[in-house]
Amino acid sequence: MNREREQVKFKILWHLYTHGYFGKKHTPIESLKRGLPSHLKGEAIKVVRELIREGMLVAKKTAHGIDVSINPRRAWEVKEFLERFET
Repeated sequence: MNREREQVKFKILWHLYTHGYFGKKHTPIESLKRGLPSHLKGEAIKVVRELIREGMLVAKKTAHGIDVSINPRRAWEVKEFLERFET
């Protein structure tokens, strides 16, 4: 994974982790693109899809689209990734 992709992954997971989006508390995918440079917004969607495939994020269909949250069973992996990335 290249450095930019890792940074996007960090920003997405950091946003979800710090706002407490675990399990039944979820947020629209579109909100995860906020704060990213315009050239990385498409990459953010790819990273979210990848995290869903890996099982780190859980997707939920809603009336307005797809929402995501951190899989509570994999929260420790997310925390480890965030700690490892910060150092």
